[in-house]
Amino acid sequence: MAVSETALRDHVAAAPGQSWLWDRGRSVGLTDLHRGTILGARLPSLAGRSVLVAAENQLNAATTLIELDGVARRVVILPPGVEFGDLAEIVAAAQVEAAVIDNGSPPLTILRLPLQVSCEPSIIATTVGPANRVCTEWVLVTSGTTGVPKMVVHNLASLTAPLQAPSPADGATVWGTFYDIRRYGGLQIYLRALLGGASLVLSNPEESVADHLARLARHGVTHLSGTPSHWRRALMNPAIEKIAPCYVRLSGEIADQAI
Repeated sequence: MAVSETALRDHVAAAPGQSWLWDRGRSVGLTDLHRGTILGARLPSLAGRSVLVAAENQLNAATTLIELDGVARRVVILPPGVEFGDLAEIVAAAQVEAAVIDNGSPPLTILRLPLQVSCEPSIIATTVGPANRVCTEWVLVTSGTTGVPKMVVHNLASLTAPLQAPSPADGATVWGTFYDIRRYGGLQIYLRALLGGASLVLSNPEESVADHLARLARHGVTHLSGTPSHWRRALMNPAIEKIAPCYVRLSGEIADQAI
C-alpha cells in the first residue's frame, strides 16, 4: 500500500461512493471533506506547524487527522488519560506550536501555545486550503507504565506498511472497533478503513457494551476488531446477537482456546 506521496485526504476523496465515520449521535461523510473542513478558516494557519491533536471527541480527532495529513509538519496525537503534568513535557519535546481542541479538551492555556483551533460541530464548505503539501510526521504517545509517556514518530507510509492492500471498495464494508483510534491498535483499524474506502463505527467511552453493539448493528458492521478482553465482554452480553460480522479480528493480547 504505497501512500508516501499521497495525503490521507486524497485517499478519502478518491474512494468511490460515500463512506462515513460514525460516533454516538454524530457522523461525518468523508467525501464532504474534499471541499469542507471542521477547522473553519483556521486550517491554512496550521500549515507547516507541529500540531497537538487534543480533541476529546474521537470523531473530531479522526476528522482532524484527515485534514492535517499533508498540511501540518507534525501531528501529535494525544490519547485519553494522559496526565496533565506530563502534557507540558510532551508539548516541549514535540515542539508543538498549535493545538486542535474541542469542548472536552484539557485546559491548554498554561502551555502558552501560539495558536489554538476549535473544531466546528459539523463540516463547513470551504474553497481555501493550504497550497503546499508536506510529508507529515505522525507522533503517537504511548501509554507507558512509569514516567512521562514515550513518543514514537511515524509517517503515513510507515503506519500503513503493515496493512494488507485492500480489495476494491464496493461501499458495503463497515468496520467497527472497540479500540480508541488515538492509540496504535485503533489507529490501524481507522487507517485500514479509510484506505479501503470503508466506513467506520467509532467506540465511545461513555457507551455501555450493549449500546455499542446495538449501534454496530444499526450501521451494519461487517468487520469488527478488538482484544480478547473486548470480545469476552461482548460475548457475555445478550446484544451480541444483534450483529453478524463476516470478519472478526483479535489483537493486542494472547487469545486462549475458550475465546
